[in-house]
Amino acid sequence: MTRMSHGFVAAVALAAYGCALTPGGLPAQPTSVWIRSHNRSAVDVYVLCGSSDALWLGAVAVRGADAFEIPARQRDCVRGLNFFLVVRSAGRGYWVGPFRPRRAEAVDLVIEKYAGLSSARVRYDQH
Repeated sequence: MTRMSHGFVAAVALAAYGCALTPGGLPAQPTSVWIRSHNRSAVDVYVLCGSSDALWLGAVAVRGADAFEIPARQRDCVRGLNFFLVVRSAGRGYWVGPFRPRRAEAVDLVIEKYAGLSSARVRYDQH
């Protein structure tokens, strides 16, 4: 390798490391997802970047509540994130989004009785 290519490799490595850090110099933290379900069935919750890279967050019990996390690497999506909800008893899926939780404190997901009317709200730190 030439001297210039070593410098280029070092610059790329430093940039990649910097992208994983928050402005305060700490590693990026996951975003909490607080879920409340009014549905009469258990619901599987997935998060996607746009309409790809599905990540199963977990399942919410019948008329239950739960909390999951969106990993920092999944959260930073230019196209915006979407939830995909699969109502187990119906075998159908419903989209919620897009939303952009960058630097968000948490995301509140309300799964309605009819899952197609569900909503997500991004909550930002008030400090």
